[in-house]
Amino acid sequence: MGSTRYGPAAGGGAPPLRRAVTGQKKVMVKKPSGGKPKKARSGGRRIDELLGGGFPFKSCSLVEGPAFIGKDIFLSQFIAEGIKFGAPSLIILTQSTTSKFRKRIVEMDYKLEERERAGLVSYIDCHAKTVGLMGKNPFAIYLKGVNDLNGLSNAIDKFQSGYRENFYYHRVIFDSLSSVLRTHGINKTISFINNLNAKIKAYNGIAIFDLAGGIHQQEEVNAIENAMDGSILMKEEKGGHFMMVKGLRDVKGRDWVRYNFDDSGMDVTGSYSYNYIK
Repeated sequence: MGSTRYGPAAGGGAPPLRRAVTGQKKVMVKKPSGGKPKKARSGGRRIDELLGGGFPFKSCSLVEGPAFIGKDIFLSQFIAEGIKFGAPSLIILTQSTTSKFRKRIVEMDYKLEERERAGLVSYIDCHAKTVGLMGKNPFAIYLKGVNDLNGLSNAIDKFQSGYRENFYYHRVIFDSLSSVLRTHGINKTISFINNLNAKIKAYNGIAIFDLAGGIHQQEEVNAIENAMDGSILMKEEKGGHFMMVKGLRDVKGRDWVRYNFDDSGMDVTGSYSYNYIK
């Protein structure tokens, strides 16, 4: 697990409050001595600087942008950063299979299988069965798409209630809300988001939701943004990639800033005006 260096803006936030089994060796990660952390790192050093230390606890954020722009890398990096420090993660997939998403995380954390066995990674796969795959990951629940939002909510609650009993906080990614929006429309989607976000915050979680850019009506996108604590917009322009942060507290800049990504991760590379915004 490495050294325990947890502070107000520590890597994975607080460590687990239970004894975890990593392979054959039992490890107990101590509670942070410097008080409870307030932010959870994204995995990108300069992204966290831009965010004022990372994502706030009890926050839900939207990541919006077109395909092939690195959103999947951003989500995988967020998960990999947390599980390295003993923070459990729930991965909800509606447009990718568990096996495909796992490959992205392995690029950043080769110990993923070990983390899974330790109870730090769980999946809800709403895609595999829709393309005729049965799914064999023992740490995943496989659902038949997103048609049954109550069933999906119950599956999410099953994991979150366990996290609440055993861990200080947890991370959630939802990849992607676009499937829910296309299937159920904006009103049911907003109701689903509001219920899910309330549970995430009640369980001291941090969540990031993906939304495809350019395929939804702007009124729908605005409504989803209003249900979040903040959003990160991503775009490609003149051969470069840029992100902009809206909402969230303690952000140090609100302008478009350049970033780069590859299979190993993503980080900000451009400069931004240092405007501390509470």
